[in-house]
Amino acid sequence: MQPPNEIAILKSIWRKDEKVAWTVHDSQTLTLKPRAGFDARYFKVKNDVNLLTSHPGKIFENVFATFGTTEFLVRQSIVPIVSWHDGDKEARSIGTGFFISASGLLMTAAHVIRDPVDEGHTQLTRMGERSFKFDESLRFGIILPANPAMKNAPFIKPNPIQDAKWFLCPFEWILHWGQKVESPLLTSKPDYKLDLDIAICKVRDNIVGGSYQPLNIGPHSLKVGDRAVAIGYAEMKNIPLDGNEEYEPELVVSVGSVTHVYPDNITDRQSTTPGPCFDFDAKIPGKMSGSPILVGSGILTKGVVSRSWQGENLASGGLIAPVLGLKLIRGKSLLELIDGGTEGIAKFVGAGL
Repeated sequence: MQPPNEIAILKSIWRKDEKVAWTVHDSQTLTLKPRAGFDARYFKVKNDVNLLTSHPGKIFENVFATFGTTEFLVRQSIVPIVSWHDGDKEARSIGTGFFISASGLLMTAAHVIRDPVDEGHTQLTRMGERSFKFDESLRFGIILPANPAMKNAPFIKPNPIQDAKWFLCPFEWILHWGQKVESPLLTSKPDYKLDLDIAICKVRDNIVGGSYQPLNIGPHSLKVGDRAVAIGYAEMKNIPLDGNEEYEPELVVSVGSVTHVYPDNITDRQSTTPGPCFDFDAKIPGKMSGSPILVGSGILTKGVVSRSWQGENLASGGLIAPVLGLKLIRGKSLLELIDGGTEGIAKFVGAGL
């Protein structure tokens, strides 16, 4: 059992077994320590060197994601989200997301995905009563860091993966829940009302090979007083798409505690954050929207950063638990995918999580 004041993440390394089913190959705890000059409530991560598995043989194709500095390993799970149009020279950094499955399912805040629309960078086309389509040229994706050790690996040259500074991984699909609201004023544009400030996305297969490295989620509750730890990117610039520049955004860890819980925030609207949510007293700067919130022991991610109040230790997060039962693109819910074991999402059972 970790000390109550220690910030840690349980990291799992996944692989496919002989039956081509996802299985956990190994797991290790990563301790997040403040870098010199930062306090324990808001800090950048001290970079120790870690090894997540002592037997890499069966995961050779994914071995470069299993060792490195603390920040490099966390950045395999918690990633910057970017958007761009075909022909653009730069991708816009719009928020943070995190993997929830080895197969590439990703979670973020819905308003992060809405950013190109809200900021006037794209158009939406209505496809049905509650469905819309983004501009055909708009793309979304995430940035994965490249392990410097790949440069000296015994690959057959030339190999673009070996020389990469980072990897741009596009989305296959995006799903979030809300509805268009018509304005009674003829001069006003229709608004969009989110039912939940959580989005589920599918990232294309890992071009480096092997699995993505998910955080753990589960249908567990939280209560006032629980520790809440948000981990994301507070300082991100736009990214030149030619891939010639180094891009190493730094993670920020913000620590607080749950102050209010609003489990029924749809019919009984008590918070301005869409859907079931909670407040916590931590500093959350811009671009951290969509970051995971680890609650309690840190084993499970129970919330997604939704919004904050600038300059104050006050923020809100969307509750993950209510999303787990909602149907996804292929008709199954996250709960069904967890039980089925088809996507590489760990199942946790027990009290105190």
